Amino acid sequence: MDDFVLRGNLYELYGGLLNENQRKVYEYHIMDDMSFTEIGEEIGVTRQAAQELFRRADKKLQEIEDTLGLQSKLIHLRRIAENINSKTNDPEIRDLAGEIINGI
Repeated sequence: MDDFVLRGNLYELYGGLLNENQRKVYEYHIMDDMSFTEIGEEIGVTRQAAQELFRRADKKLQEIEDTLGLQSKLIHLRRIAENINSKTNDPEIRDLAGEIINGI
């Protein structure tokens, strides 16, 4: 999976655990694709400070994922549902597997 997608997923799962500045920087960089220079101008810090806030937030999100493993579990469940979907011809089972795939 793409690095930006994985980071976006981590943010969706655990972003509420970041402090306000970390949340802003992470969201601006990952979700809005802003450079650290642009982010620094937006929140009134240097490019280096914005980059450091991002690094800390990224590290914190990864540490939380390492502890809880929710993203890994969701990816695993999605793969199982995709496997079920590809191996059945039963429309009801395909619908249920599709709900799991689209809900994750």
